[in-house]
Amino acid sequence: MASNKTNNFKIFELEQEFNNPMVASVNERLIEIRKRNIAQRLSAFQGCGHKLEQVKTLSGIDFIDDASSTNANATWFSLQRMNKPTVWICNMNDIKEMTDDLLKAVYEKVKFIVIQGVYHADVYELISDLEIPYSMEMNMEDAVRQAFYAADKGYAVLYSPCSEGPADERGRNFKTAVAQL
Repeated sequence: MASNKTNNFKIFELEQEFNNPMVASVNERLIEIRKRNIAQRLSAFQGCGHKLEQVKTLSGIDFIDDASSTNANATWFSLQRMNKPTVWICNMNDIKEMTDDLLKAVYEKVKFIVIQGVYHADVYELISDLEIPYSMEMNMEDAVRQAFYAADKGYAVLYSPCSEGPADERGRNFKTAVAQL
């Protein structure tokens, strides 16, 4: 049995009572207010800390803090954004972090790899098989120094850990190490 329902709200009938130019004017004004409000909010946005954050340029080498990239997809995204030869400092402790897409980005963008921190034999084996020059350093100061020596003018040093950990602490340590150069 079909139901015969009607519109009890009369919304569409009320619309006919307004003069169309007036409705258009009000809509235009509301859109203008929205645009201004959005622009104000975007101009005040300070961004995420430790995500492709330019730290310093020293001897023509850019140092970039990407400590918030704690997995393969985030690191891949960051490497895709690099528009110059890159020295990559990572903290990878499991080869499962290395996806095919990330490997491709490493081959295309990275000229030198610095593994910082404690590592496992399988990570060492994977990196050595890449045929990209690399170094393993225990602390951030040595990792940043090694990356600086490996980079040429016009390079970028990207700290993108590709492993879980406290991004704020890692980012501060990277910035401190860069400041000490």
